[in-house]
Amino acid sequence: MEAIAVIAEFNPFHTGHAYLLSEIRRQSPPDTAIIVILSGAFVQRGEPALFDKCHRARWAVRSGADAVFELPAVYALSSAEGFASGGIRLAYRLGCTSLACGVEEGTAADFLRLGKTALSLSYDESTKTATAGRNQTNDLAKALPELAGLLDQPNALLALEYAKAILALPSPLAMQTVPRRGSHAENSFDQPFTSASALRRELKKGFSSRVAAYLPPSSRSDIEVLLKTGSFTDYDRYGDFVSLEGRLLTPEQLCRLPAFTEGLENRWHKAFSTLSTYEEALSAIKTKRYAFSRLCRMGAYTVLQPSQDFFNDAYREGPQYGRILAFNERGTAFLKQTKATFPILTKPAQAKKILSPLGQAQLTFDIRANDIQALCFRSTSCRQGRRDYYTPPCYLSQADGEG
Repeated sequence: MEAIAVIAEFNPFHTGHAYLLSEIRRQSPPDTAIIVILSGAFVQRGEPALFDKCHRARWAVRSGADAVFELPAVYALSSAEGFASGGIRLAYRLGCTSLACGVEEGTAADFLRLGKTALSLSYDESTKTATAGRNQTNDLAKALPELAGLLDQPNALLALEYAKAILALPSPLAMQTVPRRGSHAENSFDQPFTSASALRRELKKGFSSRVAAYLPPSSRSDIEVLLKTGSFTDYDRYGDFVSLEGRLLTPEQLCRLPAFTEGLENRWHKAFSTLSTYEEALSAIKTKRYAFSRLCRMGAYTVLQPSQDFFNDAYREGPQYGRILAFNERGTAFLKQTKATFPILTKPAQAKKILSPLGQAQLTFDIRANDIQALCFRSTSCRQGRRDYYTPPCYLSQADGEG
């Protein structure tokens, strides 16, 4: 069975995401499976997702995906390079044959060419003054000036990292790009599409016709209910958790967490020990060398407290299992062919029997991330822990989709 992977966050699932899945379906043979690799409780920007992973997975299947697997949190909470590498390697191990991603401009051949060049570049990162992503962009613009314009597009960095990860596989996946309508940078509510970040800002104010216009039927009614019941992340509450850990953890303890290097542990400890809010502390720590997203991920590390050794092992060995969140009939056929070659997890109780020690550690980290997200929900009735142990994968029939 041919299978196209889509690596996503769907935070929340909006009309642009529905368009992407519909375009992939339109361009693919009828029996092709669309497999989504979805960030779970936390997302790459370094904070809990607005809504839980199970709802987001169901929305994807209702809108054309055939199976949704969770991207382990160790990769979801990584730089663009780690995020892409984890997603691509999981897609490869699941048996996907190609990757599709949305871009503003450029072809798959363009990004594969950029990726091949990026892999050949080498420099001493310590001599650079900008973020790692900007340094790479600058070097590629010099090496391939004819493609430099692509690198300033919002989705270019991830497309580039996908290409690099694909080229590093034993046998590369095919890559296809889908032209985006609208962009992640779009904040307007008078255009056909808007961004997930703009929708999150509006949804914090409550459900309205303004945001409903950008939510497909697969997610619209659910989101209205989740907002009314308080089953969504309260980011002020989450910020307080990060601030608490910032005051409790010593610089020596911070050094054991990922990304706390070059004296950042001292700046971090000082800022969170003296300033009132999460936002104030991050602003005080921010410099040109450190992207704001990196600092947000570091905040997540203080709450979740993974070790640097765990991250290093995960980056070296890759995802150890595929945890299925939602699927349909075509997804069932895909699962049958995948189970023979790669561990597929439907419930945590299976872990000790079928997972490696590293796989068990990755799952433990996923469960911790899910528990922390639940604790951040607005309503106290929605903060139960250990949901991973009693929430099974969701099967949706064809009748459950949008047609």
